[in-house]
Amino acid sequence: MSRKLFVPFVVLMVASLILTACPAPTPQVVEKVVTQEVVKEVPKEVVVTQEVPKEVVVTKEVEKEVVKERPKLTMWVDHFFFSAATDAMFKSQALQYAQQNGFDLEYVQDSPDVMLPRESAALESKTFPDILYTDVAHISPVVSAGQALDVSDVVAELNKNMGGFTPGMLAAVTLDGKQWAVPYAMATEEFYVRQDILDKLGVKYPDTWEDAFALALKANNPPTIWGLGLQLGNNYDTENQLNAMLWGYGGSVFSADGKTITLDSPVTRQVLDMIKKAWDAGAEPKDTLTGDESWNNTQYQSGKVVMIQNTGSVAKWMAANDPDLLKNTALGAPPAGPKGRFVSATGIAMLIPNYSKNLDLAKGLVKYLESPDIYKALLTEMQGFRMPAYVDTSDMKLWADPFMKPLQANVPFSFLPGYPGPATPSALQAYNQKVLAAMVGHVLADNWSYDQAIADAVTKLQTILDQMK
Repeated sequence: MSRKLFVPFVVLMVASLILTACPAPTPQVVEKVVTQEVVKEVPKEVVVTQEVPKEVVVTKEVEKEVVKERPKLTMWVDHFFFSAATDAMFKSQALQYAQQNGFDLEYVQDSPDVMLPRESAALESKTFPDILYTDVAHISPVVSAGQALDVSDVVAELNKNMGGFTPGMLAAVTLDGKQWAVPYAMATEEFYVRQDILDKLGVKYPDTWEDAFALALKANNPPTIWGLGLQLGNNYDTENQLNAMLWGYGGSVFSADGKTITLDSPVTRQVLDMIKKAWDAGAEPKDTLTGDESWNNTQYQSGKVVMIQNTGSVAKWMAANDPDLLKNTALGAPPAGPKGRFVSATGIAMLIPNYSKNLDLAKGLVKYLESPDIYKALLTEMQGFRMPAYVDTSDMKLWADPFMKPLQANVPFSFLPGYPGPATPSALQAYNQKVLAAMVGHVLADNWSYDQAIADAVTKLQTILDQMK
């Protein structure tokens, strides 16, 4: 073979051997494709796996929202009842309704010294609780401030029960034809007279105020016993007794329209004169001028006075602590004046602020607390400390008690401040400021003339009217 042919041949053989020794390129391409598919698929699986915790998070959020949305109501009671058992029952009734209806209830009860400053602060800051259980006299500032809810619908519904609300209590919460609080109870009074002393003197139970003052002078024997135990200090009992005496003689603080001051009258001077003469005769203990609401309770229970006017709490105390004194006590209606027999009652009502976030629940709780069975149970436990705001509770065994029956008998002629007109915010505010108590105090303690004391009272009343416009 020539050299020219041999060289190409060798080249061809070497190339053939190289091709035979190297693998084909196709598997490399397949491997690369497979690798890319794995890279693409794995992230997809990871993403899917990460979706699961999102579902758990959503579940937890739902649970959290349910707990957060559970309603919570707050209720304030600004005084204690006569007994711890009554306090406990009323609280239990409220909490029971809350439990049955799936909401939390913060129940706050304390003395007026603690609660009234809180109410004043709440009025300023618009932070009243969902329900305020308080004296009607404390409601009028809330109504005047435009913070009370119109509860005419609740009152209309409850007015179908137990003969309906008494005229006096219904008027107390009504302004411009609407009810701004729901009447709950009243504190009417009865007259307590020492029957053994009546028997000793040979006189009858005093039917009129003239009879009562005559008996006081006849039975007076200080320091063993005083003939009269009228409240004359700076307290609500004094306001009640002076109001009732004025009404009985045809006088009043305000006119029938509730807008005109009528205190400056011959009747007011006549009533002040009756009290002053008994005072000057020494028929009344002097410390009445500094006494609080419990002063006459203590005086009668300790045998220091012949007669007082008070709620059923005195009779309940005697039944438990001095049954002999109770046996020697005649209970009945307060003395009458020429124009009739009157009791100045205090009223208790429940108010709902118009900015409460749970209006329906608040209304429901109020209606539950005044449903007949629940309501009568508490009245029975109170034993006359508070009387019904309803006309007919005659089916209650409580009134079979001879010492409770006079209280029930006094309900029809029990009226709140403002009579013969409505219990306007002005009338209630005058009662709350104890304008009449200050008037009689100036006469007895400061030796002011009747004209001077009345003029001072009228000035205060006019200021209240101006503020309430």
